[in-house]
Amino acid sequence: LHRACSVGRCLMIAQAVQILSSFIGALGFSILFNMRGKKLFFAGLGGLVSWTVYLVIASMTTSTFLPNLAASMAATIYAEVLARLSKSPATIFLIGAIIPLVPGGQLYYTMNYAVAKNWGLFAMYGQRTLIIAMAVSGGIMMVSSVYRLYNGLVLGWVKKEKQTNKNGNNPE
Repeated sequence: LHRACSVGRCLMIAQAVQILSSFIGALGFSILFNMRGKKLFFAGLGGLVSWTVYLVIASMTTSTFLPNLAASMAATIYAEVLARLSKSPATIFLIGAIIPLVPGGQLYYTMNYAVAKNWGLFAMYGQRTLIIAMAVSGGIMMVSSVYRLYNGLVLGWVKKEKQTNKNGNNPE
């Protein structure tokens, strides 16, 4: 017996497949960067996290920009936290995490319509490609800037205080 699934259930299954695929895609791409062991798993998990955030935000809005911005911000936070925990560069986790957000399909269609001289569709797909690219890069820049500012101000101040106390210049 074959039962047709309800629209909600089919959508849930499709989203679960997308999330699993984002994990596998990020994992595979991280293998190309010679990642091994736990770091490889966590790099794949970053792709899963970013795509899950994308799907959640995309279900709430018709915007192309906002889901990509939120997902890239989540990916950058994820990468920065993992970098501190594993004492590794954030870039190795960030690359895997943003792979599902890269507008490869949009870019393909943009170039396809440019070659075919279909300028209307070229402009439409080109605009979407640029919006996604700006959202992803903007999210990374915002979170990285805030993290660097926090790291420089707060952690620098704490480090300076520890050094002052270590040298015996404690005012108390």
